[in-house]
Amino acid sequence: MEMHPITEPRETALRQMTTEQLLHLGERYVVYLKSGVCDGEMLFVLYGANGAPLMAADDVETALDMAAECGLNFVAVH
Repeated sequence: MEMHPITEPRETALRQMTTEQLLHLGERYVVYLKSGVCDGEMLFVLYGANGAPLMAADDVETALDMAAECGLNFVAVH
């Protein structure tokens, strides 16, 4: 997919995006963290915006460090 800078107002540009473009919007910058149990051990998995698992860690701090190394930031969502 070819990317072009948005030069028009954001609202207009978003309305003109195709479904395929919307599916990939923010894909390289947005991740979420989810905990789970695998083989009896607690793991914290980083998932991409598309739901694909990216990496797993034994604790939250390590997961946050791994994300930071990739240039990703977390925002608390409740």
